[in-house]
Amino acid sequence: MSNYFIPYSGKKPAATQINGHRLLILAQDKSVFEENLMLLGADRLKRVRGGSSKEEEQVILAKLARTAQAGLVIAPSEIGVEDVIKNLEAELPWIQ
Repeated sequence: MSNYFIPYSGKKPAATQINGHRLLILAQDKSVFEENLMLLGADRLKRVRGGSSKEEEQVILAKLARTAQAGLVIAPSEIGVEDVIKNLEAELPWIQ
């Protein structure tokens, strides 16, 4: 299955707040994060294997979401994290 690159700050996944939503942005292509880790408050990337089946991948991603206490956003490889953040800011409704 797939590998995912996850931004980390110290020992914890670096979740970000967008319009009141706590989100962890991850990608299958590490170039999505090129030189923009600071936008997420991250200091490094960690590669996580997605598992050997769809079911195992779902379990791994669910555990990651619980650990980060955040929803997951898988960024497309065609755009950088800065554009992903801008799109989420424009599309997500505000929650108070």
